[in-house]
Amino acid sequence: MVLTLTWLPEVLEAAGLKVAETPGWRTRGRGPMGDVRGVMCHHTATAAPGNMPTLNMLINGRADLSGPLAQLGLGRDGAFYVIAAGRANHAGAGRWEGIVTGNSSFIGIEAEHSGRLQDPWPEVQIDAYQRGVAALLKKLGRNANMCCGHKEYALPAGRKPDPMFDMAAFRNQVAALLAGKTPPPPIPAADDAARPTLRRGSTGAFVAQAQRAIGVADDGKFGPDTEAAMRAFQRAAGLVPDGIVGPKTWAQLTGAKPVAVAVPAAAVPVAAAPAMAAAPATLPPPDTDTQRPHVESGIAFGPDGTRFASRFKDGFFTKGRTTVSQWLAASGGSAGLSASLARVVAASCENEGGLEAINSYDNAHMSFGICQWTVGVGTAPGELAALLRRFKAFDAAAYQDCFGRYKLEPAAGPPRGAGFLLLSGEQLDTVVEKDVLRQVQWAYRFWRAGHHPSLRTCQIAHAADRTADFLDKTAASRPLREWLTSELGIALIFDEHVNRPGHVPKTLEQAIAGLAEDARDCTKWTNGEERDLIARYLRARNATNMTSSEERGRAIAAMVAKQKLSDARGSFVP
Repeated sequence: MVLTLTWLPEVLEAAGLKVAETPGWRTRGRGPMGDVRGVMCHHTATAAPGNMPTLNMLINGRADLSGPLAQLGLGRDGAFYVIAAGRANHAGAGRWEGIVTGNSSFIGIEAEHSGRLQDPWPEVQIDAYQRGVAALLKKLGRNANMCCGHKEYALPAGRKPDPMFDMAAFRNQVAALLAGKTPPPPIPAADDAARPTLRRGSTGAFVAQAQRAIGVADDGKFGPDTEAAMRAFQRAAGLVPDGIVGPKTWAQLTGAKPVAVAVPAAAVPVAAAPAMAAAPATLPPPDTDTQRPHVESGIAFGPDGTRFASRFKDGFFTKGRTTVSQWLAASGGSAGLSASLARVVAASCENEGGLEAINSYDNAHMSFGICQWTVGVGTAPGELAALLRRFKAFDAAAYQDCFGRYKLEPAAGPPRGAGFLLLSGEQLDTVVEKDVLRQVQWAYRFWRAGHHPSLRTCQIAHAADRTADFLDKTAASRPLREWLTSELGIALIFDEHVNRPGHVPKTLEQAIAGLAEDARDCTKWTNGEERDLIARYLRARNATNMTSSEERGRAIAAMVAKQKLSDARGSFVP
């Protein structure tokens, strides 16, 4: 079967658009296309978080409709995902310009959007939508009128509402692009401080400046890791998580006020701040009555003038700078873990933050470290107390230096589980009492403590202990550890357990339920069966309310390609 739309990525990339090719797209389709006459626009009608949370569904279909469901997906960041080179089930019954063969005559684009009128479309997504449609129509030799909305094509009239924008105005913009009348970009080329707009592929001192602000390696190269970290920062800051550093994102990174006008980009040199070594860590100075952390224009500085966090809402935020992998490699150890378990912890925890990560802006008051252990929401206890108990038992002198000198102590309790903190002997068990930890001095104290080798070791060991919470849980009458035995599989479950512990092992059980009865004897499985279950599990997980499940899953899966994690069955050795 010859599938004709193999030119899709080249045409979109030539138009300057971001393109991601999904595995197997060149041979995917319900059959060959017919005479391709135009492009049909859709929206996904999902409010799930993330850039393209419906991607797996668009590839594989739904219970009531086989995939693929479109040739192209369009993420909220304006990136096109190439799904199929053949026919897709996207049109249904209808008519446009006398054409009734929607699936074989129109390229379908599914744009990620909730479909709710109150939810604005990101400007970068709409711009990419218009430019992408124009590029496709130019390739096909068609005019703008051969772009239709699903709602315009579908019969009976009113059967479909998508996409939720004015198609006439959309076609006018497409027509302008086809006529060579390029509208201004939705993101200005630079901000009022002449800092250029940055995106994947950008290089230079401005990229390094942005990398330092979000706590990733400041190599001056805007690659996929920087883009993922930038999206996480933007999401936390309430911005559109498109991974592009424009004026609004620069304003959050630096504390300046955003402006809505473009100015010419200029190559203004930026003095690079010294990069912090991953290990051995140099402990920043403690704050005292005379040497205190302070805040200027939304940026938090330590007593020595080192920038360590950004103000956000009622507290502070930094993703941290040192990953588990960096620390273990630099320190030459494994924190007492097996090499396999260390790899699992390292891969999973990169989704949460570095060893110095802090978040004191949300309803958990203070979250810290590679698993974002918290003091607890409202009047509830949190997991942070157990981590600090471990730290104090492991190195009492280090604990005194980091926290004891400020009269912060963990209340007595078990080695793991939830508990409370004590400040000057008073238990922090109310919202008002916990809110003290939102102050800049406490943000600095936790950030500083995250540099201590003893607390770093305790964080990694404490995170690793989390596997005991789920490995022996029963899923479909077998321990979870029998279903998934690869480092990749365990890392993905670990990731879900950190973000949504109540979902483990329910999500895996949903995936197992989709297996044929004669395929459930996992004692006879090889790599292929495990990989199939992981794929089913990820589809089920992406359909839950887990935060950024798809992006988190991709980040962990990428560790396999980097040879930092194994997907071979039996590779996990606790």
